[in-house]
Amino acid sequence: MLFIFDMGGVVTNTFELDSMVKQIGISKEDFWNICKNGQRNFWDEFQKGLIGINEFWTLFNENSEKYNFKKVMHDYFRLNFNPVRKNLTVEMIQQLKQKHRVVCGTNTIQSHYENHMECGDYLIFNKTYASNKIQAIKPDSDFFQLIMNAEGFLPSETFFVDDKIENCEAAKKLGINTVHFICEKDLYDEWKKYF
Repeated sequence: MLFIFDMGGVVTNTFELDSMVKQIGISKEDFWNICKNGQRNFWDEFQKGLIGINEFWTLFNENSEKYNFKKVMHDYFRLNFNPVRKNLTVEMIQQLKQKHRVVCGTNTIQSHYENHMECGDYLIFNKTYASNKIQAIKPDSDFFQLIMNAEGFLPSETFFVDDKIENCEAAKKLGINTVHFICEKDLYDEWKKYF
């Protein structure tokens, strides 16, 4: 069987956008309005790896003229994220790997991908499918199809866990066995029968 784990919120903590926007001097709502400005959603492009970090911040600064803050000159995504692993989830992955294929399926950006690489977080998996490397993001069905095709598993043979309900619902529509992550212990209890 194939087990697909989301990274942030399931295997490690997630990036806290609040601290970053506070440093920039805007609200979260303003941040998202800038990133999804007009017809171009450059946040999605960034997550798909279609634009890099420098282009992201250039577009961000160009689209923020009506907001009153100093232009962003540093990669706050990279500076403000320190991944910490959830021990019970990691233990479960190691147990599952003894009998099954276990991969990471994550929406991420270049900066956070590098943070996780430095910490060795992707090494606990058989393989990692990161949105910025495969040019597909959850909850789009392509994301799941690309992984299942690459791994050679059918939806009925695939298990997926994520902390975002919209991603779980998208996977479930494809026939993938899905768990919405609430806490480590609940997931462990749900999947320990597969060890």
